[in-house]
Amino acid sequence: MTSTPPVSPLQFVANIRLQLRQSDFPTAREPVTIARHVLECFIQQTRLISSRDNGPGIDTGDILCEGYLCRAALLPQPALDVWDWLAAEQDWQQPGLRADFHPPASGGVLPPPSTVQAPADGACWLGDLSLLETPGRLPHAPRAVFAAVMLLMIGDAYGPGGIGALVQPELGEKVTFALKPNRVYVLRTGDSLNVIAARFGTTVPTLRRVNTDLQKLETILTVEGDTLNFLAGTYGTTVDTLRKHNPELLRADGHTVVEGDTIALIAQLYDTTNRTIRKYNPVLAETPSSEPLPLAMVVNVPAIRPSTPLDPGQALLVPSVSPSTLLPAGGWIYLPKPRAASATGEVDLDEEVTTPAALLLGQGAEALI
Repeated sequence: MTSTPPVSPLQFVANIRLQLRQSDFPTAREPVTIARHVLECFIQQTRLISSRDNGPGIDTGDILCEGYLCRAALLPQPALDVWDWLAAEQDWQQPGLRADFHPPASGGVLPPPSTVQAPADGACWLGDLSLLETPGRLPHAPRAVFAAVMLLMIGDAYGPGGIGALVQPELGEKVTFALKPNRVYVLRTGDSLNVIAARFGTTVPTLRRVNTDLQKLETILTVEGDTLNFLAGTYGTTVDTLRKHNPELLRADGHTVVEGDTIALIAQLYDTTNRTIRKYNPVLAETPSSEPLPLAMVVNVPAIRPSTPLDPGQALLVPSVSPSTLLPAGGWIYLPKPRAASATGEVDLDEEVTTPAALLLGQGAEALI
């Protein structure tokens, strides 16, 4: 940590701190977090998102914000402490610039440095930054808004007028993001993935998908009576996910195509899906499910069907946090996007959100989550 962190000309007006996850590929369907970034910004709220204008990255009830970057820092990944991003002192980078992440060398070659790009998701604490302490913790009352965020744009060009290119790094890059007040949750005593999934109308696999820290694995030894179906239910995952993390569950010699075999027929034969067959066989990625496959072609298929008893003593990787595992109170996790609620009677789907932004800023974290 630096004892005298550099100060940006905008630092005295910074009113929000963001933690953003840098992904290996920002638009990937299942992105992998490779670094975490802390950004302090001066922002203002521009408008509430209604059902008229929601879209990619923004949902009804979100608050659209924009402002300027004051300073940034890079944090260890995975997190050493769930609140480390709220520690008052950070190893700040040059004022107004984003931190660079230096990936480890691969094959003796050091990849070029990278930084967080839009779109990126994360969390924020909005309020008086002087309340932050080291080590990091969520400040007590008066609390500001603790919420999830979706970074929509960063690093806009300023243009030749007003703020010139020479002073742009000094004053900071422009940021635009959506504040999502109902997408994070502070854990209480007795919480587990099962409890949270039931409380918020979601599933354990979905909670794992939006929380990379919940995707850690551990090795177990199978016992008499274990099947993939049973293990998937016990550990709150899916049969396909167990197969993904345990390649030995693939058939060693594959399935030899006979006349009339198609991807759909083979998937049905081995109690799996067309997508799984394509995943195990990249050469079939563009082949229609109903198209006959070449005779004598060898297709990789799951060796063990979901209901087939497994050999006792077999080592398998499973999620380390089971659905019934008690989670540490005082930490926090992301919640998935709320599902659309059905209703009877006449409903105005284009009704504007009427919650005043000023009122939202005055609510406590418990009221939002």
